[in-house]
Amino acid sequence: MSIKVLPATDDWIFKLLFGDERNKSVLIDLLKALVNLPDEECELTFLDTNLKPEFEEDKLGRLDVKVRTKSGQIVNIEIQVEPQKHIAKRLSFYKSKMIVEQIGKSDHYDRIQRVICVCIISRPLFPGVKEYLNRFRFCNEANGLSFDAIPEEIYTLELSKVPRASDGTDGWEWVRFLLARTEEEIEILAQRNPEIRKAANALYELSADPEVRAEYEARLKAWRDRAAQMDGAFEDGREEERDVWRAVVASKDAELADKDAKIADAVAENERLLAQIAEFKARSP
Repeated sequence: MSIKVLPATDDWIFKLLFGDERNKSVLIDLLKALVNLPDEECELTFLDTNLKPEFEEDKLGRLDVKVRTKSGQIVNIEIQVEPQKHIAKRLSFYKSKMIVEQIGKSDHYDRIQRVICVCIISRPLFPGVKEYLNRFRFCNEANGLSFDAIPEEIYTLELSKVPRASDGTDGWEWVRFLLARTEEEIEILAQRNPEIRKAANALYELSADPEVRAEYEARLKAWRDRAAQMDGAFEDGREEERDVWRAVVASKDAELADKDAKIADAVAENERLLAQIAEFKARSP
């Protein structure tokens, strides 16, 4: 009997699927396709997805999937299908925290390993650009010179730009799997890639689990209820409810402003550390 397949683009379902130790080979194949993870780095260790605050009052962060490669590189995958403001600053904040948390007070900067952030998002980030997968590293805009000593890079994957017809890349197959909503779509892709077959079977199991489905439906309902409540308050002109929601929005704006300030501080600290790393390397024999 056919079941309704839960969406792999839901952040909670994504974490259950790709953040599971039992599905490690699936995650490895996904990373090979998206960020060209070399074979020698494919010994992955799952890490705590809670970012450690440096001070008690620091902003907390929670990642979707976070792993360490064989050589110590850190890879973080974030999936965001609902519109989010300040996504670039948020990524910069996460990336900076993952760099800073690698060393203690007495550690040398050479302990810092590369941090790779992958952001999967539904809405277009770069409307005028055709490519749906883009890689960003530090480089000189004037001549394209790459600063490889700076241990960070960001990949953005814009789901809305992915073509329905194959572009011949392994990444296309994995992204179409994430976007698939029927067993028929999934089965076509699973026939081409044994790791997608494993991912499909795991997704089918999650979709058939009544507890997982109930939790997914509860999360979805809660989100819809919040959106409907806000829309209803404004459409019906209920002044009291509108005042409540205005207060909520104002509070969220203040929270975002505070977050932006902390992100700016974290980015500045990251740049300072990177400058010290470059200086240390330059003075090293």
